[in-house]
Amino acid sequence: MMRALRSIWFVLIIALVVQGLFFSVHASENPSMSIWEKPRYEQARQYAEKGLIDRAIPELIKITRLYPDSMEAHAYLGWAYSQKGLISDAVEEFQKVLQINPDLQRVPFNYPMIKDTPAGVKEFVANFEDVIDWIDRFSGAHAVLGLCYVQQGRLGDALNEYKKVLNLERGEGKETISGIDQAIKEYEDVIRLKPDCVEAYMKLACAHAEKDMLDMSIADMKKAISIEPERGEAHVYLACFYARKLMLDEALEELYEAKKIRGNILETFLTEAGRCIENCMFDKAISAAQAAIRVYPRDKKAYWLLATAYNRNGEIDKAIEICKGFLCLYPDDVHVYAFLGWIYVQCDLFKEAKELVERAIRIEPENAEIQALMAFLYVSQDQLHEAVAMCNTTIDTLSLQNNRVRDYGWIRGNVPSIEQKFREVMDVLEVKPDYTEAYLCLGWLYSKNGEAELAINSFRKISESTPDSYKAHLYLGNTYVQRGQIKDALNEYRMALHHVSNAHGNNKITQ
Repeated sequence: MMRALRSIWFVLIIALVVQGLFFSVHASENPSMSIWEKPRYEQARQYAEKGLIDRAIPELIKITRLYPDSMEAHAYLGWAYSQKGLISDAVEEFQKVLQINPDLQRVPFNYPMIKDTPAGVKEFVANFEDVIDWIDRFSGAHAVLGLCYVQQGRLGDALNEYKKVLNLERGEGKETISGIDQAIKEYEDVIRLKPDCVEAYMKLACAHAEKDMLDMSIADMKKAISIEPERGEAHVYLACFYARKLMLDEALEELYEAKKIRGNILETFLTEAGRCIENCMFDKAISAAQAAIRVYPRDKKAYWLLATAYNRNGEIDKAIEICKGFLCLYPDDVHVYAFLGWIYVQCDLFKEAKELVERAIRIEPENAEIQALMAFLYVSQDQLHEAVAMCNTTIDTLSLQNNRVRDYGWIRGNVPSIEQKFREVMDVLEVKPDYTEAYLCLGWLYSKNGEAELAINSFRKISESTPDSYKAHLYLGNTYVQRGQIKDALNEYRMALHHVSNAHGNNKITQ
């Protein structure tokens, strides 16, 4: 009986295999693909791997129609479309790949062809990524970078670049061949009239590139560079054209030159912005910092200078906006979390400051600047004991790191009609030169105006004339924390606690 059952089971298996209902071991990568379609897919894949794109595409299209959930088939078809420059078709296939396996947004797809990718591609990509913003409106640049990403298996990155290509072409309207020819004729006419017009040569080079006339594009851009060698974006364009011709050594040489030029220009703007801030020429500092960002949109120092200039110019909302933009680019830069946190504190936006601190402390728990900001926030919540403890923690952190906390006492708040308030307080002090509350108000105004030294002087006058003034010691401690003088802040907070304890003790005795 058992032998009969086994025989029947064996016959059934043979029948199922003959009907194509079982998959081969090799088909496990594409579990829905039958053994009859597997050879066609393998052949199509080999065509793609050997660069026989025109043979690969129709076969891969058939496979993807039969098996729409085959991630590999879509990936290879996207590769093939990329090699042909069929961007919209490649986008469609890569979108399907990432829908099937979203993890490929973060990890490369393992094409066998990747091992044959020239070593220079990786170096080119790393350098081109750094300067592509210089020619960000040129769709051809994003097409080149997208293709390089495909050759590295970085399908998510390739998809992002290809989408930029399509958006740029859609926004500007993709020109017909006749339209490009007309543009070429117009640029040539301009050059005949103005043989040293760099802009005309650059536009002519891009127009020639649109028609895949890369040798002419290269010649045009070289001419532009010969007229104006320090034109950084011209070198980036030229690198792009070389890369399309797989002349990677030449492309890298142009990228290095572009980065050298950019560094020189950037340093000039950064130096100017810093000088203008020191001389309180904040409008000029803003212009210089903005120019630096246009040269290099990811430069940290340029964003820092711009936010500083906006803050010192009283444009607090713009300073906040710049800091937020900075954190989008560099979400782990704790220094900017501290800077923005102090702006929020100065604007009495304590909830926003607390949320920022919570994010920063997860990134770097042992950061003294964030710890100092936490001490201030504890005081704002009437948690003076916790503030004292946090100051001690900050001092321990600083001793371990052999470091110091930056001075944030110059950061301005957003106090309406602050100049009028200053005049009113001064008028009161003129009449009542020993009026404690007026000095407290004056110190508070100085602090909100980013004048920490003057604030300290005002609070000290009270603490010297009225040593048991709880508020004077508390405000003085707060100002010291902002300036990064943590030991001085700790002393003031302890005195404030001492006076609070004494006040409570006296109340108990009275009761």
